[in-house]
Amino acid sequence: MARKPAPRSRGGSAPSQAAGSDPASAAETAADAAHFHARNRIEELRDLIGYHNTRYYDLDAPEITDAEWDALFRELKELEEAHPEFVTPDSPTQRVGAPPQAAFGIFEHRELMLSLGNVFNADEFREWHRRAAELAERDDFALVTEAKIDGLAMALLYEDGRLVQAGTRGDGRRGENVTQNVRTIDSVPARLRGRTAERFEVRGEVYMPKAGFEAMNQERAAQGEPLFANPRNAAAGAVRQLDPNVTASRPLAMAVYQLGWIDGTAPDTHWETLAWLREMGLPTTPETRLHPESEAALATAEAWVARRDTLPFDMDGVVVKINEFAVQRQLGVVGREPRWAVAFKFPPAEGTTLLHKIDVNVGRTGTLNPFAMLEPVRMGGATIRMATLHNEDDIHRKDIRAGDTVVVRRAGEVIPQVVGPVLGRRPKGARPWRMPDRCPVSGDPVVHPEGEAMAYCPNPVCPAVVRRTVEHFVGRGAMDIEGLGEKRIAQLFDHDLIEDGGDLYALHEKRAALIALERMGERSVDNVVAAIEASKQRPLAALIFGFGIRHVGGEVAALLAQHFGSVDAIHAASREEIAAIDGVGPVIAESVSAWMANERNREILEKLRRAGVRMAEEGGGARKGPLAGQQFVLTGRLETMGRDIAGAALKRLGASVGSSVSKKTTAVIVGDAPGSKAARAKQIGAPLWDEEQLLAVLREHGVQVAEQER
Repeated sequence: MARKPAPRSRGGSAPSQAAGSDPASAAETAADAAHFHARNRIEELRDLIGYHNTRYYDLDAPEITDAEWDALFRELKELEEAHPEFVTPDSPTQRVGAPPQAAFGIFEHRELMLSLGNVFNADEFREWHRRAAELAERDDFALVTEAKIDGLAMALLYEDGRLVQAGTRGDGRRGENVTQNVRTIDSVPARLRGRTAERFEVRGEVYMPKAGFEAMNQERAAQGEPLFANPRNAAAGAVRQLDPNVTASRPLAMAVYQLGWIDGTAPDTHWETLAWLREMGLPTTPETRLHPESEAALATAEAWVARRDTLPFDMDGVVVKINEFAVQRQLGVVGREPRWAVAFKFPPAEGTTLLHKIDVNVGRTGTLNPFAMLEPVRMGGATIRMATLHNEDDIHRKDIRAGDTVVVRRAGEVIPQVVGPVLGRRPKGARPWRMPDRCPVSGDPVVHPEGEAMAYCPNPVCPAVVRRTVEHFVGRGAMDIEGLGEKRIAQLFDHDLIEDGGDLYALHEKRAALIALERMGERSVDNVVAAIEASKQRPLAALIFGFGIRHVGGEVAALLAQHFGSVDAIHAASREEIAAIDGVGPVIAESVSAWMANERNREILEKLRRAGVRMAEEGGGARKGPLAGQQFVLTGRLETMGRDIAGAALKRLGASVGSSVSKKTTAVIVGDAPGSKAARAKQIGAPLWDEEQLLAVLREHGVQVAEQER
């Protein structure tokens, strides 16, 4: 394995200021020292970037995240701008990517395949636009925004509508000829349709959709093979295989983002060109938008930060391009970057840090959940100190050990997770981790049921289990009691004010004790008591979900509420009756039946009943409506309405909306970029509806759905 180059000093020692020298000499000596240190740091950065480029481009095994590479590159660029005398043709700032590997044939780029410059905030974007407008001597040009898919840059050469060559970017002039591998990608057309040019090249990104990446990693884990760290590495490794059959076995896709060059006449704008490429059957980047001016483009780029994880592929920013080709030609290129386009990069969602310790907490169902205690690292606007590790099997598959430098990923507001270790930085003596054999809270022997990923504390009254259950009970998807967070619930337990969730409804009788709690004044107590009182009218499905029954999430809770209509009816039902509900099955039925039969849980139900908590739907029976008994599944992005709105409309008509496709599914409603559910529906012959068919059914039954903002 290549070793990371150590920082080194070049060209002798730094000049030092002699004692007693005059101010002019001192200033000159200080300038010399700054000059010397700048040169050394530039050389250091070039070595580091070169090393990491080899790991990224040649080995598909990076040791740092994109954000960390960006920081190194940016520092080098700023130093070279301040000291242009040190700029050399072989600097990473003057070159693109890496030379092609000899194992592949050569793909010659007729026009340079460039990299993009980056901006990281609104001020930097406005400065990019100001410079472009100044050079173009106008600022009224339109801009196009596109999702910056994180994959492998690819060029496709078509002659008379047929794919004849495909090549990686390489060093921008010469890439690797991977034609046979790219031909195996379903979304790359071998022959175009409609009006084509005699000869032209398009450029885009080969990527691996998230669903395919997860499924592939699960399969590799089952076979004992090492897991890929992220979809980008998986896509790059799949394309750069000497055996096309390996590439064909990987779930790859491609999105075209521009015309490289053309022999013949092309449209005048990038926007029109993308439409022409789509007409020929080429898959262009989804969610591309045209903006009349820069602030609209900036608003779109900033809005993507919050919804970066909503698409079925990884993206690390938004590309902004000037729409008119005439303006693009006028602005030209500087170094390795076009002046007419820029990447608005997202705050880093990945980072590397030291994993100090693997610890375990106990969940509400008794699960022993390992988590990582990290050296604090700043990512996505937050400081991360802990991250999830899922379960013991996952830790072993990824071979994560205390003392490792690890890659940590943070997606939106989701709890950060450890992606995997950087094996090149593993310290000697790091040992594989093992789950403790006793619960860290109750001390009971841990059980690990055969065929399950999780280990459990078997004690139903383990203090950690009881507390987590109450935290779940008061949560937003359950009883939605504001003012009762984790710390407040801990206070209630520590001061013996509650023993379970049923005791919350008697807290109004303990007002004085509540007021005496730290940071609890009279107004806070009044607000909490009012929230507890209001929760008594929560829907039956929310109550069932709040019980925290193992395997019962919000969807199953809704199915139980809809089918039985009351807690008493569920309690009286047999395991077979519960299992017969589509979407439930025997495992969940066993869990529900066991929970209802537990003596302690029956005591909690009695407390809730005496307190007046709503324990039945109005009418006490199953939901009725013209679509009662019908089951729907939604997948992909709906243009007219969001999936939540569509699901709510179907439920108002009595239908159930599930997340899994079965032979009992009435229809799978398919929007743009559908996931694996559409494929499953085709496999088992379940009906597929488009959005128009759904709208027709809703209108037929008098449901009007407002269009969402596009």
